[in-house]
Amino acid sequence: MGNEKKPLHQQVAEKLIEQLKAGTAPWQKPWGNGLPSFELPYNAVTGNRYKGINTIALMMTGYDDPRWLTFNQAAAQNCNVRKGEKASLIQFVKLNDLVTKRDDQGKPVLDAEGKPVKALVRLAKPIITTSWVFNARQVNGIPELQKPDIGTLGWDPVVRAENLVTAVGVPVSHRKGDRAYYSPSQDRITMPLKQQFDAPDKYYSTLLHELGHNAA
Repeated sequence: MGNEKKPLHQQVAEKLIEQLKAGTAPWQKPWGNGLPSFELPYNAVTGNRYKGINTIALMMTGYDDPRWLTFNQAAAQNCNVRKGEKASLIQFVKLNDLVTKRDDQGKPVLDAEGKPVKALVRLAKPIITTSWVFNARQVNGIPELQKPDIGTLGWDPVVRAENLVTAVGVPVSHRKGDRAYYSPSQDRITMPLKQQFDAPDKYYSTLLHELGHNAA
């Protein structure tokens, strides 16, 4: 089965394992590339940072520019994706939906202004949609990324990994035991206690591996 047919979380988990073994995961690389240290990927048009598994998926592509955009977004900016460039897959998971509240007779509940009152409800089954994006390095006409003075930037792989976990936003709980796992139903990662690991890098390698299973 080709990667394009596998769920995104499976593709990310497999690639993450490969990069961890090779020591080339984004937070493991000990060299600079002239760009902000460990800057997280964001949409070049809206400025919004990608979240969840999309953060890891885009960081593992190897591009040194954190800006991403869709084909249509590039065209709208009078830019064009270079011929032959391959897009990267991202996904969005909808867990809740806004619906109109109704009374016992099934009629819409209205507010003081006569407008329907909306309520946020949990979907019985998450709705997953996918999209394809291109890195700024794959696009002609996009302005160069402003680079800071690298000499003023610090570098700490533990801090970088912790920042990534925080940015993805998946809750992490710790308990004494011998299991590390991600729970899709709770959208939560459970880890052994930090003091059970004999080195910080082993703790974060395990945590980031579990984060790769997150499909949000």
